[in-house]
Amino acid sequence: MPRKPDVGLEGRVVEAALTMRAVARAARTTTPTLYQRFRNKKDLKHFLEDKARQKLYEALQDAGGATEICRRTLKFTSEHSHEYRLLATDWGMRYSHGLPMRSFDFLKDKLAKELGGSAGEHEELAFQLFALVHGTAMLRPGNIGQETTAERLEEACLNACTALLRQAAARRKRNR
Repeated sequence: MPRKPDVGLEGRVVEAALTMRAVARAARTTTPTLYQRFRNKKDLKHFLEDKARQKLYEALQDAGGATEICRRTLKFTSEHSHEYRLLATDWGMRYSHGLPMRSFDFLKDKLAKELGGSAGEHEELAFQLFALVHGTAMLRPGNIGQETTAERLEEACLNACTALLRQAAARRKRNR
């Protein structure tokens, strides 16, 4: 019987390899200096998550609408894959606990402007769009020679996002 893959292996390897000493060396500083800024690896991880969240939020700011937010998010996940994976690890927890999620809230605000109503009324649609974009980001290959597959996945995702948005617009129009 074949062995089942250990889905948590990569995270444990990174966690074990990421020592404060290694981070200090990579940052060209000393370990004590790093500890003056961060109490432990957990503090450092939270700092990196906050920076990545801000970077994603800034990447979305000039988006004209929800489809453009989806497109820009896919671009962000491609260009900043490590940072995106860092954000994605606790997205479900943050969502279920109602923690602030600026990029998600920004998407809901754009949906309200495009479709009418309040941002809160578009929670489910925003969730569906996020699920499509996140799934594509996780499936998209990043290896050389697989660009065609990556492009097809992105195109399929954006087509599905557009279809969801059209369906939502038509539903709102019928319900008026």
